[in-house]
Amino acid sequence: MALVKQIPTILNDSIKAVLGQNAPAEIDTNTFVSMGQKIAEMDLYDLFYKELVNRIVKTVYFIRSYNGNTRNILRDEHEYGAFIQKVYYMLPDASENPIFEVAQGALDGDTVTGYKQQSPYDIEQTIPVKSLVYGGKGAWALEVIRPVEQIKSAFLSYAAMQAFIDGLYTSINNRYELDVENLTNMAANTSIARCIADGRARNLLSEYNTATERSLTVSQALRDVEFLKFATQEIKQTIDNMQKMSTVFNGAKYATFTPRENLVVEVLSRFSSYVDTYLQSDTFHNELTALPRYESIPFWQGSGTAFAFEDVSAINIKNDGLNVDSHQTDTVNQTGIIAVLRDTENVAAYFSDRQTWELYNPRSGVMIHGENAQKGYAVDNFANSMVFYIAE
Repeated sequence: MALVKQIPTILNDSIKAVLGQNAPAEIDTNTFVSMGQKIAEMDLYDLFYKELVNRIVKTVYFIRSYNGNTRNILRDEHEYGAFIQKVYYMLPDASENPIFEVAQGALDGDTVTGYKQQSPYDIEQTIPVKSLVYGGKGAWALEVIRPVEQIKSAFLSYAAMQAFIDGLYTSINNRYELDVENLTNMAANTSIARCIADGRARNLLSEYNTATERSLTVSQALRDVEFLKFATQEIKQTIDNMQKMSTVFNGAKYATFTPRENLVVEVLSRFSSYVDTYLQSDTFHNELTALPRYESIPFWQGSGTAFAFEDVSAINIKNDGLNVDSHQTDTVNQTGIIAVLRDTENVAAYFSDRQTWELYNPRSGVMIHGENAQKGYAVDNFANSMVFYIAE
């Protein structure tokens, strides 16, 4: 398996969706979003010699003391190495207290006989430990040529020409920053797709219609006061629930929790606007924005041509890691997503590299500029994440 693959086509197509030039299309994130694999499943040899073993750059121990004093593990990016290894600890089972299992024996006159201690060497329970390896990077380049000698006649001074050239470099950097931002969005969308595939996604409209015996459409629900009250209450309640030790909120059924400072809360800004307008109350808004990692998201994958709700609330993601027992396909296409709750460990950028080069061609009087970039992300199914959407 190639660890680094070319992704310019993915970037170009996704940028068009972000800029409103195309409707959001299916995005294959296999190249640069790792779902975690066992070491035996990975091709650990380098691409060139096929003899050198790619190295694990860091091992992460994903466990927290359940007292609020947690560790924010691995939020940095690495230029070297090929894999990140994460280790997970299962909870031990409780057993009988041996103090109250000591046999007291029988009383023979003034002597107690048959007293028997419990052997400490009969204990056999161990702490189950699992590990996954995350690796894989997407690579792309930005390459341009600019004139040096040919444009001198367009300017009256070196300073004026340099100001123009500075604008060219600003454009290059803007494109790079937009690429990175968009890759980050796609990694987050892959996490959303994994939640939907795993069944960690709640259709709040369906729940509400069933409970109230109503039949609201999506359009009606966004303007219905009672539904908006129900939806916001359920989201806030889940925020509280995720802070308790549980196996409910992650696909691996891993006993973990997400403290307030590690909880990422993302709400579609279009939904938040409906809440503020029709509930005529800023309680929901104020409570969420007070959270340390709250984000208002204009769109998940693309804006469409008019920022319509069906476009900004949609994702269309393809990744092999989505093919789980409850979802026998590698593609998730879902609209109506209004909010996402996730642990900081659920989506992370693990690898990053940017190399800049320039070469002057004296024969043609031009400067060739290049940016070679790599980026790698991971979605951790052992970390908490929950999606809320509305669909009829």
